[in-house]
Amino acid sequence: MLASITFYVPEDVTVFLAGSDIVLPRHRTVNLPNPAKNFGEAYNAAMVAAYQEFDEVVIANDDVVLTPYTWPTLAKEVSQLKRQIKDLGYVACRSDYARGYQNIRAGEGPMSFFRYESEHKIIEVDVIAPIFAYIQKKDWISFPPINWYSDDIQCLDMKSTGQRHFVSTAYVHHVGSVTCGKDGLKCIRDAQPWIEENRPELAKLWFKKKD
Repeated sequence: MLASITFYVPEDVTVFLAGSDIVLPRHRTVNLPNPAKNFGEAYNAAMVAAYQEFDEVVIANDDVVLTPYTWPTLAKEVSQLKRQIKDLGYVACRSDYARGYQNIRAGEGPMSFFRYESEHKIIEVDVIAPIFAYIQKKDWISFPPINWYSDDIQCLDMKSTGQRHFVSTAYVHHVGSVTCGKDGLKCIRDAQPWIEENRPELAKLWFKKKD
């Protein structure tokens, strides 16, 4: 990730890096501690730090790799959407390891230059995974303190205030599931108690009770 940022992101962009002492060679780097116990807490702390200096931030997982076109494409489409959409929430990149329409395998239409026709279109969705995603300070709502479902809940909370989320045509490669592991059932069970206690209306939708 850091190598791709070094070569593919403009040098005037500041990088906030949590849980690492690495300093990028071409970018101002702000190194942050990361004592958090889950995804939500970790990203909340990093975003609070970034928003102390900037009103516009790109949130990024540490296991993504940018292409030469990721940043300029995302920046162009964010600018376009800001002109068209009054209450703009997340603008998130596509990936090879993501859910729903963020996954390039979810493409529709004929192939054109090795991409689905739909990959050239910005898509509005209810929920995104902020693998590499733009978000403004004025629209930020904190993640809940869990791993899985934290982004679902955050996106739905933002949507309830009128924010609209979009999937960009920009792309990042994503390794995926490095921190939480690939045991999906365990990840669901770990998050379920907090959701049942704090968001019972969502728990009823997401977790079916056995008779």
